[in-house]
Amino acid sequence: MQTDEKKLNSTMTNLDINGWSVLFNAPNSIAWIRIILLFISLRYFGKQRYVLFVIYHTISGFLDSFDGILARTFHQQSMVGQFFELILDQYAHFIMYSCIGYLYSSYIVYFYFEIALELWSSTFHLYITSLAKSDQPWLHKTTFLSTTCSLTIYSHPELRLLNWYGPDVFHTLLVIRFILINDYERKLTSKLQRYISMKKVYLIIQYGIYFTGFFALLRTLVTSCFMLNNFYKIAGAT
Repeated sequence: MQTDEKKLNSTMTNLDINGWSVLFNAPNSIAWIRIILLFISLRYFGKQRYVLFVIYHTISGFLDSFDGILARTFHQQSMVGQFFELILDQYAHFIMYSCIGYLYSSYIVYFYFEIALELWSSTFHLYITSLAKSDQPWLHKTTFLSTTCSLTIYSHPELRLLNWYGPDVFHTLLVIRFILINDYERKLTSKLQRYISMKKVYLIIQYGIYFTGFFALLRTLVTSCFMLNNFYKIAGAT
C-alpha cells in the first residue's frame, strides 16, 4: 500500500507528464461526461421537462461508479481525478437540492439547508487538511456531542449502500412523484397504465419515499451533529 502511494505521489509531481493526456484519460473523461450530463439535465429542468431531467441526472450519478474502477484498472490516478471525486458528487447534490426546493417550495428551507451543510462540511475538511498535524490535537478530542452523535446504524456495514444511496433515491422519487401528480395531460400516466395500475405506482412511490426518506433525514441529522461538534472543537481550540 505504501509503495502504491509513493508511486501515486511521484506521478502527481512528475512535470514531464502531458497534462492533456491526464486531463482526458479514461476516468477523467467519465468525469467530464458527468459534468456535461448535469448541465443537460439542468437545461431540461428549465424547460420543465422533468422526466428528461431525472434521466440525465441519474445517468450522471450512475457513471460515478466507473471512474474509480477505471482509475485503478489502468493506474490512472491523478490530482485532477481527486478533485473531480471531491467536487462532482456535491455539485450533483446541489443541483438536485435546488431543483427539488423549487418543486416543493414549502420545504425549500430543508433542501437549501442540505446545500449549506455539504458546503460547510467540505470547506471544513479542506481547512483541516491545510493545517499542520501539530495544529490539530483538538480534532481528536472526545466530546459529549461526538459521543452522542455516533449513530451506529449510519456506519453499519450491512446498511452502507442504503446510507450512501438512500438519500439519492429519495430525492429522485420526490421528482417522480411531482411529475406524476402534475401530469395534467396524462401523457405519462396513460403509458404506465398499460402495464400497471396508477394506484400501485403511487403506493410504491409513497412507500419508497418513506423508506429512503428515513436515511436522508438520518444523514442530515448525523452530518449536522458532527458539524456542530467540529464547530465546538474549533471554538475550544482558539
